[in-house]
Amino acid sequence: MGAGRFVLYGEDEASDVKWHEPLIDMLAGGPDWLPYDELRDRLKGYELGCVYWYENGAWARTPYPDDLGDDGLDGGMSDFVDRHRTLGELSNYVDDTACEPSADTLLADAEAHRLKPGLLLERLRPTNPDDEPLDLSAVARALTLAGLTGPTAAH
Repeated sequence: MGAGRFVLYGEDEASDVKWHEPLIDMLAGGPDWLPYDELRDRLKGYELGCVYWYENGAWARTPYPDDLGDDGLDGGMSDFVDRHRTLGELSNYVDDTACEPSADTLLADAEAHRLKPGLLLERLRPTNPDDEPLDLSAVARALTLAGLTGPTAAH
């Protein structure tokens, strides 16, 4: 959407949001720059099961009722909507025997687009000791493509 703003929306057959009673307004609390015409058209056609927006360094969405299941993306995205949950998820993959940099520092650097990949890569570990070793070069490429390491050189 420009200016460091993003919107992620769609529908998943597993989504409980669009069929929830009472109806959930997935656009409630959304910023004024969302593509409301497109989103409202999709709502009318029952083609919308979730809306997430990114602004000021954080993902957000309309709050869901406690009795709601999954929206199709909630399981994957919600860990990144709340910074505390993001740190929890990151700690599953970062070796905590090293003191520096902390997971909080690594996340802050990624949020500021200044992450030094080597600092993260040397601390990454598989979540299960029986898993295959991580493909660190693929992780480094993903970090760069996501813009977390700063501006990329022109190709």
